[in-house]
Amino acid sequence: MKNKILIMTLFTVLLVSSLLPNAAAASTSFLMNTKKNYTYTVYEQKNKHNRSSMTATFTGKINGSDLWYYKFAGDFFQKLYLQDDYGLESAYTELKFPLVKGAEWKKDNATARIISLNNTVKTPAGTFSNCVLVETTYNASNKDVAYYAPGHGLIKLQSGSGVTMEVSKIENAHYGRVLIKEKGIPMYNPKGKVHRTLAKGEGLKVFKENASSYDVGGGYYVKKSKATLFYTGFVYSKKQQLDIYAPNGKLHRKTRVGETIRVYGFENGHYQVGGGYYIPADIHVQYDR
Repeated sequence: MKNKILIMTLFTVLLVSSLLPNAAAASTSFLMNTKKNYTYTVYEQKNKHNRSSMTATFTGKINGSDLWYYKFAGDFFQKLYLQDDYGLESAYTELKFPLVKGAEWKKDNATARIISLNNTVKTPAGTFSNCVLVETTYNASNKDVAYYAPGHGLIKLQSGSGVTMEVSKIENAHYGRVLIKEKGIPMYNPKGKVHRTLAKGEGLKVFKENASSYDVGGGYYVKKSKATLFYTGFVYSKKQQLDIYAPNGKLHRKTRVGETIRVYGFENGHYQVGGGYYIPADIHVQYDR
C-alpha cells in the first residue's frame, strides 16, 4: 500500500488536453517509445524482496501529447507527456532544456536540479547510456533521485521515502487485435503454411499489418477478409457508467457498470467505438489492448 500511494503521488493523473501546447521537439527524445510496453518493479530499499509490478502501455495522442495508461497494485491511472523546446513535460517539468549540469527549476513546492549528464544506468531491463540524473529536493532530509534515458524517459527513481522504481522489462507492443468472426479461419506460419485453424471469437494480438494480412507475432499471420475485424482494445469502468456519444455530440446511451466496449481507434481524446460513436477519455475509463 505504501508503494502504491507513492507511485500514485509521483504520477499525477493528467487528462486536460489543453494544458500541454504543441511545440517543436528537441533533437534528443526523452519520451517513452510508443511502440513498446514497459514493466517497472517497485520495492522498498530496506526490503528488496517485497516487490510490486507496474505496467505502462501507450493509448494515443491528445493535442500532440502522448497518453500512457498505467496499471499498478490493482488500480490504474493515466499520464500525458510532451517534449518541446522547453523540456519534457507531464503534470510538471521533468527535464528542462537545454540540458545543462546544475540547471534548476521549480516543481510544485520542490526544486529540481540536473546533477549530471551521460550516466550509465543498469536495470533489470538492460543498461542505458547517456542518462540524465535529476535530483528533486523537497526539504533537507527528503530528496528524490531520477534517471532519464533517451528514447525511454524515466527508467529509475529512488525516492526520499526509501522506495525504488526501476524499469524491469521493455517489449514490443501490440497495437490492437484481430477478432475472428467465423470458425475455421487459418493462421499461417512465416513460410506460408497453415499453422492451425482458429475458433470463432478468438482475438489475436496484432503487431503490424500490410494490405492483405495481420502479423500476430513471430511472423505468423492471418489474412484479411470479411471474417476478420481489427480493433485496438476495449474500455470499461468497474465503478461507474460510461457515456457513449453519437457523431453529432449528443449522448447516445450509458453503459452498464463493468460493460466492455470494443475500441477501434483513439482520436482527439476520444475512444472511437464504431460508426463515429465515441467515449471521452477520463480518469475512470479503463483501457485494455
